Amino acid sequence: MKRKTPYNVILISVDAVSKEDEQRLLQLPVFKYLKENGTYCNNMTTVFPTITYPIHTSAITGVYPDRHKINHNEPWQADVPEDLRRWYWAVNEIGAKTLWKAAAEKGLKTASLLWPVSGKGTGAIRWDFPECMPLRGENPVIKYFKYATKSWLAYTELKWGAKVRKSIKRNDLDDYCCFLVERLLEKKRVPELITVHFADTDFSRHDHGVGSSEDERAMLHTNDMLQRIMDGVRKRGLEEDTVFVVMSDHGQENVDHGYIPLDSVLCDAGIGRAQSIGMGAYVYADNEQDAIRYLEEHKNELHIEKILCNEELRKMHAPKDISLAVQAETGYGYSDRNCECNHVGDHGFGVDHPTAKALLWLCGKPFEKGAEIDSARIVDIAPTIADIMQLSMPDCDGTVIKHK
Repeated sequence: MKRKTPYNVILISVDAVSKEDEQRLLQLPVFKYLKENGTYCNNMTTVFPTITYPIHTSAITGVYPDRHKINHNEPWQADVPEDLRRWYWAVNEIGAKTLWKAAAEKGLKTASLLWPVSGKGTGAIRWDFPECMPLRGENPVIKYFKYATKSWLAYTELKWGAKVRKSIKRNDLDDYCCFLVERLLEKKRVPELITVHFADTDFSRHDHGVGSSEDERAMLHTNDMLQRIMDGVRKRGLEEDTVFVVMSDHGQENVDHGYIPLDSVLCDAGIGRAQSIGMGAYVYADNEQDAIRYLEEHKNELHIEKILCNEELRKMHAPKDISLAVQAETGYGYSDRNCECNHVGDHGFGVDHPTAKALLWLCGKPFEKGAEIDSARIVDIAPTIADIMQLSMPDCDGTVIKHK
């Protein structure tokens, strides 16, 4: 059968690692192999806010948050307990064209596993196992049936489910989804586009901190999962026809000094409200000038490193409805009202923060072996993949990364 695209692409996200982790990662066999056998960038500019869902949506659409409309991991739900807040789980909340849709328009088969904001994507995603977390009182199986490809989920649960998946903790979910990718690679027609989000590294850093033994374990685990996927491609004899795109989204930094209840402070002072993004926060106020004056006057006690006003946020292509934000000093984070954050590591800092620089590996026939590029942007990923696969995505903010 004639191929509908010159190359299959497997896009893999490794959450919460950055340029700061480069040397550790490049000592691991798969990351070293990808660098030596493809094109590598250790200076990829991410987007603001530096949190998972907006960044992954920029990667899959090629546009910034001011256009794709995913402005946070979760919509602002003031005073709703953390374990009852819904997140942006459904793909129809994205306000821009995705790679999955572009591939489907060309008649290609797609699969997505644990990718943020991909739920209910069965119109474009043939095999969809999205990232969606059960809230307090919700049944995990029912929750996944609501957002995943129902027939595939039922099949995989009955055939493998509890036999393979140890738990729904993130490291076990990552491992299970790696197993499902291996099974997809055994299909008669392998999906031409597969997107996978591995977040064991992110969860381990939130819970145990950067540089912890759990952090080391998660990096090794991620290396092993990448190896299994590459072995699956080789087993099918598809090495010449497959491009691996491995990206990170942001790094993490330890919150050594704890979290400041910025939302409560602003609320009690009658200034406005704040929505935490970790080591930063959005500020909502009826009178922004009053809010800015208050933040300037209390900059030291609130450990504010930087106040981001509307003009600067617009230059960064931040979400359109955010016109005031703050970045915390190193070692501090911000928490929402009535929410206690006990993260040991976190992100949500500005795009110019050293730990915000993301990593990118492009490995396959279109890319030069052993090449390094000086810089790239998260929004360049989608147009580059679209160009390789000959898909139509004409409205990207990003540009195509040079290849053969």
